Amino acid sequence: MMRNAQLKFMKVEAELSITINENTNSADCLMQMAGRDSLSMEVSGPFGISVARLYSNSKFFLFHDMLQGRAIEGKPTRETLSEVTFLPLSFEDYASLFRAEPPGNIQLFTPVESYSDSVKSLYKRVIDPSATEYLLCNKVDGTIREYQRKNKEGILELSMVYDKYTIINGIPMPSIVSLNSPLRGVSVTVTAQSIFVNDSIPSVMRFPLPASITPLRMD
Repeated sequence: MMRNAQLKFMKVEAELSITINENTNSADCLMQMAGRDSLSMEVSGPFGISVARLYSNSKFFLFHDMLQGRAIEGKPTRETLSEVTFLPLSFEDYASLFRAEPPGNIQLFTPVESYSDSVKSLYKRVIDPSATEYLLCNKVDGTIREYQRKNKEGILELSMVYDKYTIINGIPMPSIVSLNSPLRGVSVTVTAQSIFVNDSIPSVMRFPLPASITPLRMD
């Protein structure tokens, strides 16, 4: 909770390794987040050519597929965002998990007493009858080392593994984040090249669309 209040802005320049149905590609990514209020992402391919952009806040998202010359906008639910980004993440999930923080109310996570480890503690939260979340945390500094979400059958829907933490402006930030969504056949490894914490927040994070593009609406 203290970390949530301290982390006001983050900017990450990273390399991406993206695997979709066993086909792997590499890209670069620039991600900016203003607290938990809004985020922007820009993905570039070879030679620094931008291929996709995403802007989202809690009520609205805009996705620009620059390769296909199209744009999509809508409400940033897990269902709609997963259609355009291939990742089963809502805006809240993005805003929390990419900040290396638990989604939702952290006080609803309870210790799993049967889990025994000298270095890490395991917590769980039942979201609703359809899903359960798990957090594996370092006992010393409280940082998240792994997040999992499983469906009611106990099948893994999403996992995120955090590695190589460094302290930046007094806040521990992971340098490597590995995301896996087995049911969708998607895995992404984010390797940060530069991380900036609590620098000045840009006055405008939403990008403009070319006048020739009218976005499709997805609700």
